[in-house]
Amino acid sequence: MASIDPTAIAAIFAGAATATSWQRTNLGLSTRVAHGGFDWTVQLPPESGRAYISGSSGWGGDTCEYIEATWGQTFPIVDAAMNATRVR
Repeated sequence: MASIDPTAIAAIFAGAATATSWQRTNLGLSTRVAHGGFDWTVQLPPESGRAYISGSSGWGGDTCEYIEATWGQTFPIVDAAMNATRVR
């Protein structure tokens, strides 16, 4: 896969900031964001740190990535994850 342009990266992180489905794993919380014909995995580290794109899956196979969000992108992603996983 070719490098991911900054506009696509911003769109993937924006999608994660509105995600309502999150899974707990040993790598932290994760969600899937559909963008550009791929499903992108966005992770939150288990302890602390910025959100990051860990890979994608779609036509042609899977990729592993490590594209870190800015703190400004991470804060709304954390809010979305906490709202989605809050025990009610």
